[in-house]
Amino acid sequence: MEIYSKVAEFQAWLIEERKVNPERITKDQEKKEFSRFVEDFNTATLPHEKYYNIDAYEKRMNALRQGEYLPPPEDSYDFEADMKAVKSSHKKKPVEQDTYLSREELMELRKVQQERTEIGKMKLLGMDIKSTYGVRMDSSNLDD
Repeated sequence: MEIYSKVAEFQAWLIEERKVNPERITKDQEKKEFSRFVEDFNTATLPHEKYYNIDAYEKRMNALRQGEYLPPPEDSYDFEADMKAVKSSHKKKPVEQDTYLSREELMELRKVQQERTEIGKMKLLGMDIKSTYGVRMDSSNLDD
C-alpha cells in the first residue's frame, strides 16, 4: 500500500489514535508510523471503520445527519457469522479417505492385524502357539 493512496486515513489515524501532529514528525517517524498503520490496516485491527475508507465513512455520516435511512454497509464484518463458521468446522465428521477396499475388507484386515499382534504377545510371554490358532504367520516368527 502506498502512503499516497491513504493519506487522509493515515493522518486521521495519527491525530486521533496516536495523538501525533503529522506536520511535526520527521520522515523516519512518519515511515515507522505508516508501517504500523499498514500492519493494523492489513490485519483489520484498526479501531474504527473510518480509517479504512474515510470518504465513504464521511458520505455515510452526512447522509445519517440529514435523516436518510441507510442500510448497513455490505462489506461490514459479521462477527456472528465468523463464530458460527468456526463452531461448525469443529463439528464436521472426518471424511474417510478413498480406498480400493470395501469396508468389510478393511474390517477383515484390521481383525487379521489384531490377531497377529495377539500371537506376537503370546510368543513373547512364552506361551505355546498352535499352528491352527488365528491367522497364518510366517513359520520363522513362530519358531524363534
